[in-house]
Amino acid sequence: MVNRTNKKNAGFTLLELLVAMAMLAILAGVAAPSFSSYLRTNGIFSHRQDINSAMMVARTEAVNRNRTMTICSSATGTDCSGDWESGWIVFQDDGTGSGGVARDGIHNGDEEIINAYVYQGSNQIAVTNADDNSAIDFLSFNEQGRSAINGQQTNRRVLITICDRENDESLARGLLLIGTGRLIRTRDNDNDGVHESRFSDGDGNLAVDSSLSCS
Repeated sequence: MVNRTNKKNAGFTLLELLVAMAMLAILAGVAAPSFSSYLRTNGIFSHRQDINSAMMVARTEAVNRNRTMTICSSATGTDCSGDWESGWIVFQDDGTGSGGVARDGIHNGDEEIINAYVYQGSNQIAVTNADDNSAIDFLSFNEQGRSAINGQQTNRRVLITICDRENDESLARGLLLIGTGRLIRTRDNDNDGVHESRFSDGDGNLAVDSSLSCS
């Protein structure tokens, strides 16, 4: 007589599969917002680093070449056009070429472009004069590596703000350009979850003017 042993099915029952799927759905629902926020934040950090690097190239080349270098918004990567959200170019603003004017912040056809960046993402960039919040189309650095207008040193204070497509101000990051040509990254000074725009007040003291705005 042969003894037979019943073997249990090694697979999952329908109930077990449903429970597992429900748990996965819950975990995915919890993780998705955090992952989305991570991607948006990383995108803003990367975008800020790109424009920071371009401005450092402009400043360094201005000193090395003993020429005014300009960075302007560019939608094409070949001329000053569009807005900062489209991209930018860095060029030697020396007036080279027919009808060219040196230090005018306008790229003439023969002026050498040393850096070009065309952006195809969804982040937003605002470059403004911190004193009156007016928009700025180009920035220049003179032969001493200082912030300049028409080749002349200026103490104009510039705020560069990078926001994501949803205008979430808690994710906004910025750069501060001061008269010496130095770039400073913004930070959350008052721990309210939003970075501040920091500039010296009229007495030369570092003061918090306001939080970064994405409006």
